[in-house]
Amino acid sequence: MGVKKRPFSGGNGPRSRVKRPDSYDQSSLVATYRFFNRKKAEASTVMRRSAVFLLINKDEYSKFENSRAFAEIRVNIVEFVQLEDGVSYLCIRNFTALDLALILGFVFADRAKHWVSIGKDDSSHVPRQVPIRGSFYIHKSCKDVFETRGPTNGVTIAQFSELSMFTEISVDRYGIPASFDAVCVLLSKLKFQKSVDRAKQEFQTSLRDLTLKRTITVTSIPFLDRDILMDPTTVSKVNGPIVEESKKALGSFVESVLKYNEAVPVATKEATDSPKASPQTIRSTRKTTPGTSRYSGSNNTDQASARNIPARAVGTNGGGRTLDPQSRGSNANYLTQEQIKDYCVATVKASIDAVKSKSPYQILKTYIKCPRQHYVDLIYDNLHDLRAKTNCNAVVMNLNNVHESTAWFNSLDVSKHTKDSKIVSVPHPSTVRVVSIGGIGEHNLEALKLLLQLLDSNV
Repeated sequence: MGVKKRPFSGGNGPRSRVKRPDSYDQSSLVATYRFFNRKKAEASTVMRRSAVFLLINKDEYSKFENSRAFAEIRVNIVEFVQLEDGVSYLCIRNFTALDLALILGFVFADRAKHWVSIGKDDSSHVPRQVPIRGSFYIHKSCKDVFETRGPTNGVTIAQFSELSMFTEISVDRYGIPASFDAVCVLLSKLKFQKSVDRAKQEFQTSLRDLTLKRTITVTSIPFLDRDILMDPTTVSKVNGPIVEESKKALGSFVESVLKYNEAVPVATKEATDSPKASPQTIRSTRKTTPGTSRYSGSNNTDQASARNIPARAVGTNGGGRTLDPQSRGSNANYLTQEQIKDYCVATVKASIDAVKSKSPYQILKTYIKCPRQHYVDLIYDNLHDLRAKTNCNAVVMNLNNVHESTAWFNSLDVSKHTKDSKIVSVPHPSTVRVVSIGGIGEHNLEALKLLLQLLDSNV
């Protein structure tokens, strides 16, 4: 009894076999060549009178001859020519578009593998990361070659060539299929007219002339031969005293800078600590005054004398933000935006005075304050121009490193520039931002002047 076939349950339509898409290894030169040979019949047609010339050495040709790609091309289409002066080239004749694409892909990819450490084990395997880049020559008698100038699908036809009567064509693609497509599209637009033997003879003549021209150019340069262009003895006699004089001048300049830096007075630690001690002295004086409590029946004279202590100037307070020790209340450090701006301008002017007192060649790191409202954005917008004009490193500091500026601000005489303003306290840290400027003295001074201009502008 025969075996019954299973009934078809796919509908009432006719059965049809689903065609699977062609798949091949796109990193293999041989697989890509065979795929294009099946799919593109026009690319497998022999081009009549076709001749392409490729500069190649003997080692490269030997590697190609022993590869699997060499066995795929037709017989007798490549000829390796070694000239007497050591120049060699490969003549590819009567080829198909796929033959030329296979040869160019192998040679160009093998050269690129010297720079990219990928795919060196198999010469016919070309990963996509390896560029297929190089150039070859065709005769100028080819039709339509001048109509395809410029970059086209990774192929560029040079407008000028070192070899007379020949045109240089460059290929620059990633991936074997893309390079095959580019070569096939190019050859579909070309028609070779010159006979292969005649083109080969003219190419050898042009290549020999170019090699001879380069040799003559190099060997005829006068200063390659010793003592032709100049006499070293004469040059040393003339330049020797000048060099020694320059060394002496440079040494004296360094000594003068060092002496100047040593002569400039530097604020000692005791001097910077002295302003911090005076408020403590005042507070101790107040504590020892008899009858300061309102419950002890003290007289009004002592209280009035305690309240009449003059306020300290801006910049001399090292402990608190309020300049008057008697008025440290909840609103003691409240300042208007105009007062905050005036105080910041005073810090810039005081920093300018401090920089002027130092050597212009000394490397300094100065600090200024700017109002947080409006002016910080203005400084951020002009930081790049400020660095470019002054060659200084200007940075708006954060809260985690703002403590670095404390010593600098304690050494400034800000009160000198706040006499005309009604500033009674130092602005609260939340209302200002600190800007640091690093560079040599003269550049630092220029940066401070530019920042002063920004703060003086009305925002």
